[in-house]
Amino acid sequence: DYQRLQKVVTELLAHHEIHSFFTEKWTVKNEKEILMSNGRTYIPDRLLFSKDTDKIVVIDYKTGKESDKHESQITDYANALMLMGKSNVDRILVYTSGDINVLRL
Repeated sequence: DYQRLQKVVTELLAHHEIHSFFTEKWTVKNEKEILMSNGRTYIPDRLLFSKDTDKIVVIDYKTGKESDKHESQITDYANALMLMGKSNVDRILVYTSGDINVLRL
C-alpha cells in the first residue's frame, strides 16, 4: 500500500491541473471544520485562500467513480463559504483511483 500511495501522491502533486495549488501563493486549511449557524458542519479536504486576491478554492479528493453526490457535497462546501460572505469560490473534485481526473465545477 505504501508504494501505491506514494505513486498516487507523486502523480497528484505533478498533475498539470493540480500542481499550482501546492505553492506558496496559498494559505491552506486541510480538513478544517466549517460550522454553520444551524449547527451543521462541513469538512472539506482542502481549502485554499489566495494570499493576493479574494479567491478561495475548495478541493475534495475522491476514490471510486464520479458521482453526482460528490458534486453536491462540494457545492454545499462552496455555498457555506458564500454564506460567510466569500463570493469568489472555485470547486475542484479530484478522483484518485486509476488515472487522476480533475473536475473544475
